[in-house]
Amino acid sequence: MTMKEKTANSAHVQAKTATKTAHHSSTISQACQWVVDNQAEWSLVLLALIHAYDSLVARKTSSFVHLKHQIPGDAEGRYYRGPQDIYFTLYWVIAFTLIRVTVMNKVLKPITSWYKVRSSRKVTRFCEQGWLVIYYILSNSAGLYVMSTQPHWLNTRHFWIGYPDGHRQMTALMKTYYLVQMGFWFQQIFVLMIEEKRKDFAVMVTHHIVTCSLMVMSMFMNYTRIGNAILCCMDFSDIFLSGTKCLRYLKMEKASVACFVSFFVSWIYTRHYLYMKIMLSIIFESTHYLDNDNWYPERGSFYNRTIILTFAALLAILQGLIIYWFTLVLKIVYRIIFHSNLEDSRSDSESSDDDGDGNADEKSLKSKKTS
Repeated sequence: MTMKEKTANSAHVQAKTATKTAHHSSTISQACQWVVDNQAEWSLVLLALIHAYDSLVARKTSSFVHLKHQIPGDAEGRYYRGPQDIYFTLYWVIAFTLIRVTVMNKVLKPITSWYKVRSSRKVTRFCEQGWLVIYYILSNSAGLYVMSTQPHWLNTRHFWIGYPDGHRQMTALMKTYYLVQMGFWFQQIFVLMIEEKRKDFAVMVTHHIVTCSLMVMSMFMNYTRIGNAILCCMDFSDIFLSGTKCLRYLKMEKASVACFVSFFVSWIYTRHYLYMKIMLSIIFESTHYLDNDNWYPERGSFYNRTIILTFAALLAILQGLIIYWFTLVLKIVYRIIFHSNLEDSRSDSESSDDDGDGNADEKSLKSKKTS
């Protein structure tokens, strides 16, 4: 075979390989798009199969639907954490996929019609943020109620007093709350991948991964009281953050400014003051109640300085992200004061909408000038 023929044959093989790779990539892309476009359908089918299995095969004992690892003979009917909790969490990942898309399409989308929101991108954004408002109201209310029934209500000392006894034993309410929250945050990673990307996409990915890591670690190491407190701190201000965006999309200018003020105040108090108070408790207060080497996995005790510093480092990463977002919030405050302009600095430009609504600048969330 001549050199020319060898070159031609090599080029043919490379072209054929590239075609196969492109076809394979296209198939994967189509499959991913199908998952995104049919969230309600496949999640409903999976949930139906799970409940059918629970009713017909497992006889109401499936780990997907029912809490496991109940403590035998415990007078309060409490639970330990255990490997079967993975199935319960996975169930809620699927359930939140169905609930989210259903609420967005059946409850929130009609509201945009009532307020004559014509931009398709605004409609989508309103539905996404509206779902978060609903979820955070429910999750924060549940979290505060759970905390009010526990010793650590407004008392960080009880993050450590008696650990691990009394900490590894969870009421059905506490365990359900925690596993459902884990399901939500794992599902949020999926949501992050399918939503339109923002300027802070990498920051959000980091936030979600660190959050999920902290929740898994705190569950496994019996620090759910601390996790409960942090979740309450984080959820509260998010109600007003997403609420402000929703009001802006509905052009409710004065209400959105009032909501933003509530968001600003609550953000400083919960995400900086209370959050730092919890971090200081982890780093310093814990040493007053626990020995530096309290590592007895067989008893559910996972306390030493390495673990504490690991938790502190992950929480410090979250606080760093929160400070980054707070700088963007301060820019919004500056624009409100000096330019009467309420704009989400994290959003990419949304002025070129699919429906051709050129009158709306989706990036800008401008408030009316007051006389």
